[in-house]
Amino acid sequence: MIVYEATKQEFMDHVERDEIAVKIYASYKDKIGRTAESEINSWNNSMNYMYKVLNTPAIPSESGIAIEYKIPASSRRIDFILSGLDEADRNNKK
Repeated sequence: MIVYEATKQEFMDHVERDEIAVKIYASYKDKIGRTAESEINSWNNSMNYMYKVLNTPAIPSESGIAIEYKIPASSRRIDFILSGLDEADRNNKK
């Protein structure tokens, strides 16, 4: 299960408009349930940091962003996933 999913451009827009934590929380609440305010603050801080990391033309705008991916059959989560194609527009699974 993925809590938040968007293109890089959509993610960047949500961060610029200061909406990212609200969007993640709304989806999290719908799919998982309530969370602590400290988690919301953490999303705000870390997504602003990831905005800086992604703010380069070297990462295409149509790249995929997934946040809070719950690993099946476990209680573990992956915070942030970046996906996309290689230079030849091919999926690369390594």
